[in-house]
Amino acid sequence: MMFPGPLILPDDDLAEDPEYPPQDFREWRDEEERNPVTRERKTIYIVPSPSITQEVYKMQTWSVCTSENAATTRDMQATEPPKLQDILEYLSAFFHGMDVKLFTKPFQWKKWDKYTGTILKTPDTERRIGLMTPSKELFGIRCRASPDGVSPMQVNLDDILDALAENIPSDAHSVMMLLDMDMYEGDGDIFTAGRAYGGSRIAAVSLFRDHPLCAPRDDGHAWPASHCATYIDQLCHEVSNPSTKQTKRQPPQSQRRDGGGPLHVAIEAAAIHAERTIPLEAPTAQWLGRVVVTMAHELCHCLGLDHCTYFACAMQGCGSVDEAQRQPPYVCPVCLEKLCTAIGEGVVDGWEDEGTRDGFVRERYEALRRVSGRWGNANVSRMFAGYKAWLDVVIERSSEKVVIVIDD
Repeated sequence: MMFPGPLILPDDDLAEDPEYPPQDFREWRDEEERNPVTRERKTIYIVPSPSITQEVYKMQTWSVCTSENAATTRDMQATEPPKLQDILEYLSAFFHGMDVKLFTKPFQWKKWDKYTGTILKTPDTERRIGLMTPSKELFGIRCRASPDGVSPMQVNLDDILDALAENIPSDAHSVMMLLDMDMYEGDGDIFTAGRAYGGSRIAAVSLFRDHPLCAPRDDGHAWPASHCATYIDQLCHEVSNPSTKQTKRQPPQSQRRDGGGPLHVAIEAAAIHAERTIPLEAPTAQWLGRVVVTMAHELCHCLGLDHCTYFACAMQGCGSVDEAQRQPPYVCPVCLEKLCTAIGEGVVDGWEDEGTRDGFVRERYEALRRVSGRWGNANVSRMFAGYKAWLDVVIERSSEKVVIVIDD
């Protein structure tokens, strides 16, 4: 199976909102707020987390995980975050045809009034911390203690995006800030991993909740093994019969089934060492895999793509960190058509030619395969191992139609 349907497990986003309206290709193309990719504006800028100045040195603790798991696994605190170069390489492959660059002008954390970053005791109290932009304008960013105690402090997403909106380069299609600390949006939110305002060309994503100490431990059923039938049955059974919840789930099936479709091959590649080595993933590679999928999702919103309801897809809505781990890194045929058309119409010569379009899709898949191959050993990253295997089969079958035409 190449593109299975969404899982829609209990408490998943589509389970909670089954009436969410789908966005087909025609609706995407006709969206008035969608910013087209042009040769003059084809660059995605990634803004590194603002630097912490001496006057707010106390903020250095804001990016340290304080969950119960962190307290018992202190050696994991030293896990290196994903390298920006690795992130840029993945996004360059995902958004093949666009330029993905680091935004080099500095954002800096500063004090606001007399507040210098002291950790607050309760989430009911909000203060403001200063964010100095490259244009030397100081924004007051709301901040609070984390309601669930996983992070020491959180910064307000909307305030971050307000500051970002004033600093969009003239050649930018979109700009994303990648924060190393936790974020929240509304008063009732526990946290927010990312958000994009596509019409305004801005987005923000936090690295924090994907830290191996903060994220739920992968029991071997993150994508691609999230489509394991036994695992799905167990999850549904646990919700229906909470008193019978199992303490240990069965490992994913690693046998290749008849047909050997991309998903089956991906599961096999990801699970090949599952019974011999636990945990399988190097923490930084695990962290990288989770973050780049979230970043790609939010940047696709900047290209006008809405949440997907058609297939299991990187553009699905997400209701929890657990659900995020079960979702695939690829986009489904419907979203692939939108994504490739958004880029191809603006920067690819001869896009009207079917052969040109098919060649572009293949080149994109090959670029993703090269990047995934760097992390494609299952002892390093199950997600990238599965993704590379999935891409291997899809590229093999590239003589078949890869992109479907939604519009006539």
